[in-house]
Amino acid sequence: MRFIFIIIAIFILGGCTTKVPSVTEFRITTQHIESSFARTSCQDNSLRVVQAFSSNTLMSKSMSYALGEYKQDTYTQSEWAESPNKAITAQIIKSAQATKLFRSVQSSKSRSKSGMVLEANIEEFLQHFSQDEASSFANAVITFTLIDAKSAAIVDSKTFNSKVEVKSLNAQGGVIALNKALENILRDMSQWLGENCR
Repeated sequence: MRFIFIIIAIFILGGCTTKVPSVTEFRITTQHIESSFARTSCQDNSLRVVQAFSSNTLMSKSMSYALGEYKQDTYTQSEWAESPNKAITAQIIKSAQATKLFRSVQSSKSRSKSGMVLEANIEEFLQHFSQDEASSFANAVITFTLIDAKSAAIVDSKTFNSKVEVKSLNAQGGVIALNKALENILRDMSQWLGENCR
């Protein structure tokens, strides 16, 4: 009799458990194309890339999306492997290194002195859906400011915007498009740095 009660208890407790769906993590990554610049005025300087400025939503691993003109929501089964703020800053550093415009490119954690500082303000990095969810696009907007470290004077500042159509109307489609949008911006950033190093 005691054995039967144990079996019944196992079935009852087993029926109360629910399976929590696993969360898929996505990375922010881009291809860095090495640019060929002639010897420039920046090659005697080192560049320090400070941690990007952004809204609080880009400082967490939560993956947000916009629906229509006003609504913003978050994917429940998808998230970033690393916060966009940190991941985008790392990609900016890699792209600046790939230009070979500077003697060295360091992160803000480096204790080495630098001749120039690069600031980035991530104004938008978001997947947008139409109100009827029939179409989607990714939009990235980043403002870069190049600063002379010695005088603290702004050398130049420019905003880059990239909008990429999402082919698959889900989180993965948004990630692919956002990575492409970031890649476009980083390519433009590299050219802009080259123009400021003539």
